[in-house]
Amino acid sequence: MAIYFISAFFIYLYGIVTHANKNNFRRKRFIILSFALLIIISGLRAPSVGIDISKHYARRFYEIANYSWVEVPRFSLITGYEIGYCLFTKLLTVFSTDIHLYIIVCSVLIYSSIGYFIYKTSDDVVMSVMLFIFSCLYYMFMNIMRQGLAVAIVLFGYVLLDNSNRKLKNYIVFLSMIFLASTFHESAILCVVMVIFDRLKFTRKQLLLGALAVAGIYVFYNRLYVTVLRLFGAGNNYERYLTSATEGIGNLNIQTIYNFLLTIFAFVLGYYFLVWKKKKIKTLKENEENVYQLGNRESFMLYMTLIASTCRLLIFQMNVINRFSYFFVPFMLVLYPHALSFEKSVSNRRILKSSVYVLFLIYFVWITVSYASALYGVVPYKFIWQQ
Repeated sequence: MAIYFISAFFIYLYGIVTHANKNNFRRKRFIILSFALLIIISGLRAPSVGIDISKHYARRFYEIANYSWVEVPRFSLITGYEIGYCLFTKLLTVFSTDIHLYIIVCSVLIYSSIGYFIYKTSDDVVMSVMLFIFSCLYYMFMNIMRQGLAVAIVLFGYVLLDNSNRKLKNYIVFLSMIFLASTFHESAILCVVMVIFDRLKFTRKQLLLGALAVAGIYVFYNRLYVTVLRLFGAGNNYERYLTSATEGIGNLNIQTIYNFLLTIFAFVLGYYFLVWKKKKIKTLKENEENVYQLGNRESFMLYMTLIASTCRLLIFQMNVINRFSYFFVPFMLVLYPHALSFEKSVSNRRILKSSVYVLFLIYFVWITVSYASALYGVVPYKFIWQQ
């Protein structure tokens, strides 16, 4: 596990020493270097590092190598793997049937997309990258390969949308990316709601509505889950989780509570600085709702972090709900530094930022030492040549 601590320390030290946020060139250089290191560690690991790789992805990779292209749809039906992922995997077997190629390519695609997302949307790339590592999302994406690829596609699609004029054609491209992602992991289809939230401004009134919605979802989670399943059609992979002895039950423990608090704290800070403390710029009519200076990205980050918090709250009721959170949690990584940038007092900003770092660092050290093996299978770490 030492490799994770050493790499995290090196990335943070490099970011601080080089003042990575000083200009765009340094931001880009920091992202490239830090994610290159993360990709190397993930890409050069032995197939035994990562529970999902060792249990089924490696085995399925070798199986699909023996199928012809016309038989890929049958492989998809037999395994329950989405057709896009199966075609992608089959393409890799054309170049090599060595599982190491699969691990390297997936690592490059997943982490480079996340790095690009942070580079394009974060006010503080050092903080966002460190939160990505400290939240153990790095470990998770060493496991959930299909969903990791789907998340990568969605994040790349959002960056394209965020840097556009948000015209109809831009939303069509974003929706196309979401549908492509759903062919890698069908849960990505839920990201269609992102289009709706991208058009909504977050105001004080939304906090009450959001709180009521979260409470309602928590109480009626089972009915809602069944309703959402209908979006995936009959025979989807998520139906079996309703009766699963592990995924169909709640998971209330210190780890899930801590994870939820880290996520909801981002929303609380974001709401406080971006909405509560925002000065009104005009009032349309007397006693009418104030208009706040929230950009599309700010409102979107708040909504996405609230959804991620809701998913992590619902883990207390049904463990599988956590699977849906990974499409929304990346926005927490950029919301933290953006919200804190609005604190005018330098000393207060340092205290708040240090507090966030400490909270996440405690979680990272605790999980790595105590649970990284059981939860993720990334400890002990082995390189390819050590297998």
